[in-house]
Amino acid sequence: MRVFLCALARRVRGISRADENGNPVDSSFRRGIRSPGLRSSSYQIQEENVKLLKLTAALSVLMLLALSAAAQEPGTIAAIELQTPKNGMLKQYEDGRKQKVEWHKQQKDTQGLFVFQILTGDHTGTYMVARFGQHWTDFDKPSVPDADDLAQYQKLIGGSVEGLVTSYWEDLPKVSNPSTDMNGKYTEVITFHIRYGHGDDFRSAIARMAEARQKMNSPSHYSWHRLVNGGPGGTYVITFERANWASMGDDPAIKPLRDDLRAAFGEQEATSVIERLNTSIESTYSELMEFRPDLSYLPAK
Repeated sequence: MRVFLCALARRVRGISRADENGNPVDSSFRRGIRSPGLRSSSYQIQEENVKLLKLTAALSVLMLLALSAAAQEPGTIAAIELQTPKNGMLKQYEDGRKQKVEWHKQQKDTQGLFVFQILTGDHTGTYMVARFGQHWTDFDKPSVPDADDLAQYQKLIGGSVEGLVTSYWEDLPKVSNPSTDMNGKYTEVITFHIRYGHGDDFRSAIARMAEARQKMNSPSHYSWHRLVNGGPGGTYVITFERANWASMGDDPAIKPLRDDLRAAFGEQEATSVIERLNTSIESTYSELMEFRPDLSYLPAK
């Protein structure tokens, strides 16, 4: 875009340029001065220059609009806190969270705060508090000052919390196919720990998986995420929205992964993808979480 605008400016100012062989070539403005019918040519040139200036202005406006739209797009970073209430203080914890929701409303916080209760696994009874769709720059200038937020947390919630773990995750939209409604009551979470040195194999395999699902129009919906800070390297998570417990069972409309890979790319590539997954994954871990809208802060639109 910058090169194009510079070229337009040279035409308007009448700066001489060179042809493809390096020979000087006069601009349209200079040619008009030396050509017969100066008055007519000058008028045409001025008219052309006005059109070019209008085009330049229009392109600049479009560029600004595009940059503005890009700046408003949701980010791909999620800030996660795992908060474990003290034994016997579950009610105090949840009451504190509800009071903090009201405080965020009073502050007119523009960033949502989503709370999930972990139902299975080692973290059963722990609450996950998350801000989704963030840019890294959002943490430098939060909607509510960090000091004020921390003060309210300590006042309303901190006394009832036994353990706290913070981590940051990156969404991977290119290999994800999230549900359009995102209204699942439950979220199934499967964590993958990747063997050291096998990250490229794993990422290429899940990319082919996503491509196969898309190519075969699979109704499977899922989202991939990567841990970027706050835990072991090579940690990935895939999440599935579940409307109810019944949806935890196999869906006959969703074919096994190998079948979609085979149909999309053939037997040889299907085998290659499965082998890359098997050799790159060190371990997996599954959990189920329940979304708690009564403890979450959802800013008014």
